[in-house]
Amino acid sequence: MFSTLLASLAFTAAEPAALQTSASIPEVAIASKRLDTLVTAVKAAGLVDALAGDGPFTVFAPTDTAFARLGEEALQSLLQPEAKPVLTRILTHHVVAGRFDANRILSGETSLKTLAGTTLELDLVRGRVFVGEDVVVETTDVTASNGVVHLIDRVLMPPPLPLSPCQAFLERTLRRGVPLYNDGDPISCAAVYATALDAVLNTDTWGIPEKARKRLLGEFNRVVDMHEPRDQAWAYREIIDTLLASEDMMMTSTS
Repeated sequence: MFSTLLASLAFTAAEPAALQTSASIPEVAIASKRLDTLVTAVKAAGLVDALAGDGPFTVFAPTDTAFARLGEEALQSLLQPEAKPVLTRILTHHVVAGRFDANRILSGETSLKTLAGTTLELDLVRGRVFVGEDVVVETTDVTASNGVVHLIDRVLMPPPLPLSPCQAFLERTLRRGVPLYNDGDPISCAAVYATALDAVLNTDTWGIPEKARKRLLGEFNRVVDMHEPRDQAWAYREIIDTLLASEDMMMTSTS
């Protein structure tokens, strides 16, 4: 049965001859005509050397069309330097330690641990390999000297990280402040935000990198001197949003 399914899979997802190579995984991606965006993303995340290492690795590589599904604005946002932690997590969610070719997957190894610490669940439906419920493996077994690449039709998004204590605290702050602002009380809203930010930014126990903490503390002190409550509330909110958006700042627990 497995041999029949494998033959069907090989027929529907035969790899292009141009991708048959003994080069490393990054070199395979560069040589491909379908992985230009992935190459750009890997470079932006600083993962080229890691993926060129000994491995072996299995990479579920989103094609250019897969990345285009994200939309130009979202894609460009991910490629910005400040989004590097988020981009790195997304990309490592596509990489598995070990060489898992189609034959090995069809033999029953369908739950794979990624370098992001997440799990990919694979399934075979009518001769096609799916990752999760709706991501299709379009091309299987593109060989590299340090692993194997499977081309997929969508970008795999990792599950959200658990909230750090600081994130949870700031989320609670927003749940208190937003209704106040919406009810026409920006003064009380600004006071709620200011109290929380003062607690977060005037101590080094929340795991925020010192350089970032001092920069945001400077912004906070400038907002304190504002006289218009609505402007002040929004300025505080922007600082809170900056903290919530930065995984690099927020994943360290308090001590």
